[in-house]
Amino acid sequence: MVEVSYNIQAAVDNKHNLVIATHTINRNDLNALGAIALEAKENLQVETLTVLVDKGYHNGREIDQCKKNNITTIVAHPTPGRSKESATQPEYLVAQFQYNKSDDTYICPKGETLKTTGRWHKKSGRTEQSGYQFKKYRTPACKECPVKHLCTSRSAGRELSEANHEYL
Repeated sequence: MVEVSYNIQAAVDNKHNLVIATHTINRNDLNALGAIALEAKENLQVETLTVLVDKGYHNGREIDQCKKNNITTIVAHPTPGRSKESATQPEYLVAQFQYNKSDDTYICPKGETLKTTGRWHKKSGRTEQSGYQFKKYRTPACKECPVKHLCTSRSAGRELSEANHEYL
C-alpha cells in the first residue's frame, strides 16, 4: 500500500472572493508562503501586494522572500510551545523575554541580560531551503539564579536562539 499526502494552497482576492492562485505541494504551510504569494502577485499583474495569512505560515525565510518581491505579509507570530512541568514555566517562556534590537540582547523576566557572541550557527533542514542560521544567547547569571528550575532544566542555564529572520 502506498499513501500519498498533499497540501493544497489557494490564494483568494479579498475584493471579489475569487481564487487567484493555487498550489498542490508535498510540504506544510510553513514553507509555502513565498511561492503562493508570488504566483498571486503575478496573476494579478500588480507591482505590490499585501497578503494576510494565519500563523501557520510564519517563517522568516518565506516572509523575507515576499519582502524582496514587494509583497507585504501580515501574519501573527506563532504561540510559544507549552511548558513542561519539569522545565519551563509559563512566566519564563521565550515570549516573556524582551529583545533589545539596538544591542542585540535579551532581558529575562528577572532582569538579567542574555548576550550573544555574534556567531551564526547553521541548522540543517530536510531540504537546503528549509535550513536556517541562528545565534545563541546566554548569561552566566543563570548558574546562581534562585528560580532557574522554573526557567530551564539545562544545568548550564537558559539558552535562547534567534533565527536570522525572526525579527523581520
